[in-house]
Amino acid sequence: MTFATAGLLIASILIFSLVALPELMPTVYPQLRHGTVGILAMSTSGALVGPEVSDMEVMINSISIHRVGVGEGAWITVLDTPTTVDPTGITETPAALAETKVPIGDYNLVKLAFGEATETVNGRNVTLKTPTQELKVSTLFTIREEKRSNLIVDLSFDEGALMVAERFDPYVTVTVEQPGHAPLSTIASLKPLASFGPEALGLNESKSSTFTVEPGSVVQQYLVHVEGGSGVDNTFNLEIVETGEFWYDLTGSLWFLGGNLTSGTYTMRVSASDFATTQVPFTINLYVVPQIPHDLPDVTFSGLLHSGSSASVELNEFALYLDKPGLYDFYLGVKSGDYEFLIDNNPASVVSKNQITTVQLESGLHTFQVFGDFSGSGRDTSWSVGVVPPSGESGKPLSREAMFATGLLFFAIIIFVADVSYRRLRRRLSEPRVHETKANPDSIT
Repeated sequence: MTFATAGLLIASILIFSLVALPELMPTVYPQLRHGTVGILAMSTSGALVGPEVSDMEVMINSISIHRVGVGEGAWITVLDTPTTVDPTGITETPAALAETKVPIGDYNLVKLAFGEATETVNGRNVTLKTPTQELKVSTLFTIREEKRSNLIVDLSFDEGALMVAERFDPYVTVTVEQPGHAPLSTIASLKPLASFGPEALGLNESKSSTFTVEPGSVVQQYLVHVEGGSGVDNTFNLEIVETGEFWYDLTGSLWFLGGNLTSGTYTMRVSASDFATTQVPFTINLYVVPQIPHDLPDVTFSGLLHSGSSASVELNEFALYLDKPGLYDFYLGVKSGDYEFLIDNNPASVVSKNQITTVQLESGLHTFQVFGDFSGSGRDTSWSVGVVPPSGESGKPLSREAMFATGLLFFAIIIFVADVSYRRLRRRLSEPRVHETKANPDSIT
């Protein structure tokens, strides 16, 4: 019986280790925690190939990434099925090659193996020579739990070798997809409060539009998004008449934060600035401050601040209600210029290139500020801020298989302990009889 219970316990431990342990102990073993990596391919050299070349095809046999770890780390294959790409057709829009889950951690190399390559030159089919050895490309990126990182593989090559030596001679670069290009919700998903335009103002002209907050409703701050103007001279002003809120010399694509609105009717009055010399186009949208992730899973804001604009527009501001505390990722993008990013009026980062900033925030209302042209370079500031809430992986229930393996282990432990305890109890109960027999030998007849 003891051998049977011991065998059941050993089998249960093995099943538990293979099925339930990866779900129960991801924090102990980081290699059991996963994120997602996507591989995109493009070719800046493809646009330089002459019109005499057509139907170019390059086969990529495999792609692997190198995870930094103990010893020499580990290579993880992310593309194991040969895939063919046309470098002349992926010059502007990258093509998706692979998407797979990989262990979290830091990675520093990408390895590519090429197969056959062909092209058509002036109607003649040509088989190109390709590298026989795998190419290793240095890059640095981090995979975080339940987050996605895209790698853009640029299949640049020597155009001269392609035409003269009939050889595909790649010099590959790998970059991490820039922040701000993550799959974030756009402003089109925000709940509208009111809108005005698109329209245009003549010289010294003003226009008005009304909107209503329903009886019994209260809007606790709202978002103002304005677009329009022409340069820094042909600007416009916006006033909410009933509240006295006033924004002036508006031009570009701007965000502001309005105050509280109780039920009633409100008037938006838009007027051309005194220095305008031509018609001034404008579009105005008011939005309810969203809750993240109750209203939206994530959100991104973007704007354009013209250099030389008035102090009224140098500082853009928006707000979010955060449903839960945690580490929030901010995808800070910049297409031109630079800016300072603030959270609740506290400096968080100076942005001159795309980056990701992670900040611990409590639940509740938070405001975010963008201060344009922070360096004073005189350039226009084109910015974007994407906000991604913390993942909710901690609340995931165990799978049915893991629950079964855990229950089986507890059952096996109980059976084994009960069997061992029963045998020890029997042995103890039998010991006094043995001593009594030895002490009274005459009792045996």
